Amino acid sequence: MGEPFKLDVKSVQSRPIPLIIIAPSLLVGHYDRLMTKDQSKQILLVDDSSDQQILLRKLLEANGYTVDCTSNGAEALSLLNSCNTLPEMILLDLRMPIMDGISFRDNQVADPRLREIPVVLMTGDDEIEVIRAKTNSTDILVKPFNISSLLETVRRNFKLH
Repeated sequence: MGEPFKLDVKSVQSRPIPLIIIAPSLLVGHYDRLMTKDQSKQILLVDDSSDQQILLRKLLEANGYTVDCTSNGAEALSLLNSCNTLPEMILLDLRMPIMDGISFRDNQVADPRLREIPVVLMTGDDEIEVIRAKTNSTDILVKPFNISSLLETVRRNFKLH
């Protein structure tokens, strides 16, 4: 199976935004999985990039997961506090406006209802150990990451919890 290629797109602030580009051939043959999707594999994706949300949602849904998306930590907390059924995993971008991933994690860990939800951090930063210490996260995906790393990390977290 082919690997994605990296494309840096200039944002409004003229800083590069790493994107994952999914080759259409990677989604071919997943139709049967989409039709029999296990609704218990619920993921909350928190990322301020709408392009990342679209691409990651399509990829994860093609692999049998149900995905809800929010654009920052504040939206994610609001959604989590208003829903009856919590997701089984959170994919969390570290750098976002309004509420970043570190602030989200502080709030999540302080809430007894939310603290047990496993979180996989996604970041373009290279200070992984500092991030790990600040967020108490064991799984961190460094952007741009490849599809197989993402899917393996998600599968591993579903097996652990």
